[in-house]
Amino acid sequence: MIQTIPWGAVVVSGCMVVYVIFLGFASYSPSFENKNVYGEYRAIAGNYPDLYRGMRSDDSSPNSSDTPVTYDPWDLCDLPKYDVWDEEIIPYVNPNKDPLKDCDRTFKPFTELKNSSWSVVSPNKNLECKTRCHRRKSERQNEISKWNFTQGPVDCEFLEAVCSENKEDVYGYLHSQVIPKPPIEKPKIDTAGLMQFDVFVILLDSLSYSQGKRSLPRTLSYFTNHMDGVIFPYMNKIGENSRPNGIPIWFGKSLEKIDRSLFDEEVIPPDWSHKYFCKTFKDNETNIFSEFHDYGYRTLLAEDWAEGTMNWPNCVGFDKPPIDHFMRPFQNAYERKGQGAPITQKHLKGGKLCRQTHNTLLDYMGQFINAYPDQKKFGWVWAIDLGHNSENGFTHADKDFHNFLIEHRKKLDNSFVFLLGDHGLRFGGVRNTFIGALDVNNPFTAISIPKVLRNATKILEYVAENAKNIQSHYDTRATILDIMKYQSAKSFTETEARQFPEEKGYSYIRKQPSTPRNCRNMPIPLEYCICQFKKSKVPRNTKTAEEIGKALALAVNTQIEDGNFTDSCIKMEWEKTLSLEMYDHQFKGATLYTVTAQMKEPSKAEFKSNVKIVDGKIKVLGMVERSNRYGKTADCIKSEYHRPYCYCKKQNG
Repeated sequence: MIQTIPWGAVVVSGCMVVYVIFLGFASYSPSFENKNVYGEYRAIAGNYPDLYRGMRSDDSSPNSSDTPVTYDPWDLCDLPKYDVWDEEIIPYVNPNKDPLKDCDRTFKPFTELKNSSWSVVSPNKNLECKTRCHRRKSERQNEISKWNFTQGPVDCEFLEAVCSENKEDVYGYLHSQVIPKPPIEKPKIDTAGLMQFDVFVILLDSLSYSQGKRSLPRTLSYFTNHMDGVIFPYMNKIGENSRPNGIPIWFGKSLEKIDRSLFDEEVIPPDWSHKYFCKTFKDNETNIFSEFHDYGYRTLLAEDWAEGTMNWPNCVGFDKPPIDHFMRPFQNAYERKGQGAPITQKHLKGGKLCRQTHNTLLDYMGQFINAYPDQKKFGWVWAIDLGHNSENGFTHADKDFHNFLIEHRKKLDNSFVFLLGDHGLRFGGVRNTFIGALDVNNPFTAISIPKVLRNATKILEYVAENAKNIQSHYDTRATILDIMKYQSAKSFTETEARQFPEEKGYSYIRKQPSTPRNCRNMPIPLEYCICQFKKSKVPRNTKTAEEIGKALALAVNTQIEDGNFTDSCIKMEWEKTLSLEMYDHQFKGATLYTVTAQMKEPSKAEFKSNVKIVDGKIKVLGMVERSNRYGKTADCIKSEYHRPYCYCKKQNG
């Protein structure tokens, strides 16, 4: 019987052999070549890795092009790839959660503030209404006027209204308005010849990249499709909580050390100590608000927390804020005992009014946009309340941010608009998932550029390209400074990478250095690094797991001792190791682990950190993170830095 030769299979097999041979040659080839290098790489943090020496334009080594490049995993950045709707995250997501579901959608405020004049608009003739002004006296204290029962003009930006019926208070409300200031005729910086655009920042506290994708579909759809906005999936936080992520953008200064001992390099200390930051007014420190003012911009800052980024829990902040329109009096009136009427301090907490604190921020920003149609503006709102404590805090507010973008679309289309997070959700069971563990270090970031620049320049192209790489808040700061100072002087046509004086980041509205970006050469503490490394799980009941867990407890206790809080806080004792992962690659003879451990009662505190073991010695690297909530259990001390490590010996209640 004649058998037919399966020529199709032979051809396919031959192709596969050729393909495998090709892969062999490709994998043997050096991964990086000195091609199309623009802008010389400079290590922002740490020494110049050997991997990059052959990429420098001035490298004259005779063997640099002939010697195969060897590299360590830390010299690269394997970016995370995952489904934001991964099955693992679903149990923690509740898109139907809405704290306003029972509010009265038909209720309308009894009072109105319009064109600097207040009036009663309720048809109820039995109401007796009064108002008073709130102005800033200090960071935590308002200057409050006497109650005024006469409807008419007011000259303040924050007006409290209270109405009573039958001598019982039935209504409290805080109004806001922006009273425009005259044009800045002679800015400190000569702005003649600059192409200036408005800049607006909306920062949502604790919003991660994946959470933004899940929680804000309407907002992001409009932002990307109608405003040509670009989302940055690989933004890396640079500090544990809000302050060490916000201050680097505002001031360009670090508040946390960068531990480089893994690379046998010196620890990079923070630019500002906790004591200096908290105990010294920052009026004389160059900041992004004062710099915009020097360039002729009117400025706004609105946070929906009376303590805010600069003050919590006991920091002095500004004496005289370098900000034209600062919303702090509103928050003081709403939150601080004795500064707002009791009924006023309830009006944003559900009930009749379908209004929350983020709505007041957007109202104030909208008023700011409308108040200065012909002056350049820099506005920053920081919404803290929505998502700080919940994976599901943003979804119901999606429509509010979407509506804001639509309502002010004509102005925003000709502005730079940033949508930011400072970090991801820091506490809760979601952190035990892969996505949750990544989220905490991966804040949301997106930018839309003015419509006039989208086709006339290459900026949008550079933004989209840079969004494919790891970035940090320092790069966001560099971008804002680029808009203010550098690209504006070149009509936004400058393309080459540029390191700005005394800055730690690179603008993403131009080319960035073409050398690989990673957590070794960027100013990112390794404990927050979102680059992915091959790891293996280690059994939690081993001697190694116990010793590493006890080393973590010792590191926590050392922090309390260094802060002189041993009289107030208990000594932490290791109870069990919750998880332990070992990096598959050793670095200079060190074995690296990521550990999460739980302490004994009464604290039940959970801490996470990286540790290395060299010659049997355990060393905790960088910051130790608190990974579960501690609420008011550390209220006996006021140091923001030490509170996560403390469980007070005396608990109130």
